[in-house]
Amino acid sequence: MKKIISALALSAAALLGGGVQAATVQQLSVQSTVPDPLAGADAAKGTKVAFTLFLPDNKPEGGYPLVLHASGFGLGRLQAMPPRDTDPAASYWSRVDRLVPSLVERGFAVISFDHRGHGDSGGDSRIMDPQAEIADIRGLIDWAERELPLRKGADGKPRIGSIGGSYGGGYQMQLAQLEPRITTVIPSMTWYDLQHSLAPQGVLKEGFVQFECFMAQRGKVRDGGLLAPLCDTAPKPGAWAWSDLGVDAPRLRDAYQAHGPSGASWAGQPVRRVDALVVQASEDVLFDMGDGLRNWRHLKSGGGDVRLMVLRSGHVNPRAGQRDKPARCGTVDAMDAMLAWLDAKLRDAGTGLSSVPSLCIALDDGTAYQGTAPVAAQVGAALPLTDVAAGSKGLQFVALPADALARQARAPCWPACPRPSSTCRARAARAWHWWGWRCDARAAR
Repeated sequence: MKKIISALALSAAALLGGGVQAATVQQLSVQSTVPDPLAGADAAKGTKVAFTLFLPDNKPEGGYPLVLHASGFGLGRLQAMPPRDTDPAASYWSRVDRLVPSLVERGFAVISFDHRGHGDSGGDSRIMDPQAEIADIRGLIDWAERELPLRKGADGKPRIGSIGGSYGGGYQMQLAQLEPRITTVIPSMTWYDLQHSLAPQGVLKEGFVQFECFMAQRGKVRDGGLLAPLCDTAPKPGAWAWSDLGVDAPRLRDAYQAHGPSGASWAGQPVRRVDALVVQASEDVLFDMGDGLRNWRHLKSGGGDVRLMVLRSGHVNPRAGQRDKPARCGTVDAMDAMLAWLDAKLRDAGTGLSSVPSLCIALDDGTAYQGTAPVAAQVGAALPLTDVAAGSKGLQFVALPADALARQARAPCWPACPRPSSTCRARAARAWHWWGWRCDARAAR
């Protein structure tokens, strides 16, 4: 095989169990064209990208549809076939990797890779820089297209999709935009604007920043200059905001903001049409439901088949009593939906998509909202500055201005969007809003 740095077949017949076909599992690596700044004199040779190939022993007719898989920040690729997903009551995090056996059983080839600066891959982490991490993954797709008999669609392009959550979801949002060979993506529990996720309104989420630093200091992530300044300052008493990082603050804030859909990496380019199943969580305290809504809106603006599923899981805070919930949205099992989605989009299965709702928001463990995106009137209210002493227990209540509800009643008539209703007797003028199209409604004369 051309341009393979190393290849070690771990198991030519790793049984998946249950009497299904066997799979070949290989540890491989390719050389990305992006220089490795940590390689000294050899930097210009590129960066090693380590990956595991899970390949069904029996090639399906027409070739392999390919699924890319990557793990979260500080975590490595799958190096052996994970156990089969058998517990529908488990959380998203404990189940997503266990999709791999089911995918291989269905005839998919699966590539699980180490991000730049992680595991056996080379280079240093630049936190999903399009010119580094995303370029590495595009090189990996080059290898797959060259070396594997991939299934192709009517347009002659290979059928390639992706899965993964958190940092393993972040790569998918950029890949969907920058790589024309990507057919579909399933970005899960990930960001729209990373600098906002880490520091909403400029205030650092200290616990998550310290986790990033912990992973870097333990050698789980090799830093490319975007972690050290943060880690040197954020853990110190009184360091709560970007502004506390001194001269590094603008560079860090701008870099984190640029490495995602909110960034200017492809400014001026239309959003590429790609099908996507966005999976987010309503109780996530790092990448909240708003990130999923923004990502959904961003991808949907490209005109593809884009759907949203909101679970009750994600990055939770056990110290606040949060616990991961089952990976379900009402009666819809998220893993079943993801498999049905990949079958339909990459294997051209004619059935199954009816089981994947266009929009589903879990309300509790058994019920969910399904339908069109709920868009509420947006009313701002200035709240008084409130000091909360360190170590304070219990809730701190802040008075809501007395006229807030009155202004809510005078808010734009949202049911009139996009067509005026007889109830509101409104004329709607379209304007772009955080959720999508907003209708500024004015009472008809």
